[in-house]
Amino acid sequence: MSAVAVLLLVAVVLLGVSACLAFLWIARLVGADDLEQRATIERFAWIRFLPSGSFVWRIVKQIESLKQSSREAKERYKILTDNLAAAIILHQPDGHILWCSPYTEVLTGYSLSEIYAEREEFLITHVHEDDREVIRHAMAIAASGEHFQCRYRFQHKSGLGLWLETRTVPIYEGDEDRANVALSITLDVTASVNAQLKLEERNRDLNEFTYMVSHDLKSPIVTLRGMVEMLKDECSTTDSAKLAEPVEHMNRAIVWLERLVEGVLELARVSTTERELVPVSVGEIVAEVIEDYRWQLDQIGAQAKVAGQLPWVFGNKTQLYQVFSNLVGNAIKYRDPARALTLTIQAGKMPSRRRATIVVQDNGRGIAPEFHESIFKPFSRAGETAIEGSGVGLAAVKRILDKLGGKITVESAVGAGSSFTLEVRRAYDAETGGSKKEDS
Repeated sequence: MSAVAVLLLVAVVLLGVSACLAFLWIARLVGADDLEQRATIERFAWIRFLPSGSFVWRIVKQIESLKQSSREAKERYKILTDNLAAAIILHQPDGHILWCSPYTEVLTGYSLSEIYAEREEFLITHVHEDDREVIRHAMAIAASGEHFQCRYRFQHKSGLGLWLETRTVPIYEGDEDRANVALSITLDVTASVNAQLKLEERNRDLNEFTYMVSHDLKSPIVTLRGMVEMLKDECSTTDSAKLAEPVEHMNRAIVWLERLVEGVLELARVSTTERELVPVSVGEIVAEVIEDYRWQLDQIGAQAKVAGQLPWVFGNKTQLYQVFSNLVGNAIKYRDPARALTLTIQAGKMPSRRRATIVVQDNGRGIAPEFHESIFKPFSRAGETAIEGSGVGLAAVKRILDKLGGKITVESAVGAGSSFTLEVRRAYDAETGGSKKEDS
């Protein structure tokens, strides 16, 4: 055998041996844990000096990098599932539980071993009996591969009743048409449900109070007014001049009581009435309000104008009419007798793309700074006791805007007029002419 053939044979053998060693090394690394992997790399690092060793070494380093990325992903996943204040459950569409996050123990009071022991019947067993049909319906939806969200009562192991809300999404594997697994995330919503129930109870109480005010108080007021009118007639036909003054005091007190009752009813209606929010043109509403006040404006020689284009907002036309009617009516009522009233309504600077502002400005008497906050409270007035009013107009305006997700502020000084700025959710793009859906 020639020397060349011997060298070629040796080279082939070396390549074969190095390839076998590299294969065994890579196979060892794939199944090794962190410590074992590092020890293996250090022990066989000399392989990189063999023929094609540098290529093998690069493969080894890539395997190490991929395993490191996998370890980091698993650690992040564990941190998420261990610390998220929600029960994460993997289950089959029929409800058979495959895996639960650790927080499931906190939420239900049952250990994971107890949950896994029941598996299919766990939810049905511990859900309030009146809500079991909700769970069965939800499982049927999950079995069909659809998303669902439901809220139900759950009996904690301690005996405490909870309100839970579950959001479930199907997980498909491959090209199958039917979901193999469903992922559920369950939250404790007991606090929000209880708050909602309390609010509903308060609204019921307020409605009953409104009914009482409108029937039980207005009826005796009508009786008192009739009796006062009889006394006034008696004073005009007999020698009872001494009674005229106290009778007039009684009449003024009854008028004030009527206004007070109407103010309470107005605030109650604003607080309890729920209306659908839709895109509304502020320009159309303001034009209607000004037209309705036209006779009063002409009588006092006032000028009311709209400067520029007013925005579209999310709201309710009736309630927004009430807002601008109150503001225009107040401008007329609290005008400065030394000059003709000038009232301007215009769009203000947009605080953001989703918000719009409308400014209602007048040159009336103005409001002292110490009253800028109190004027928006029920039955509070800016020191103008000589002018008739119940003190609920601006309070009603604020409550309406609060329910619409907006707000109202005032800038004013005595003798310098007032500027009310309303901020509401924008619903129309004046530049493009496009409408937007309401943001949740």
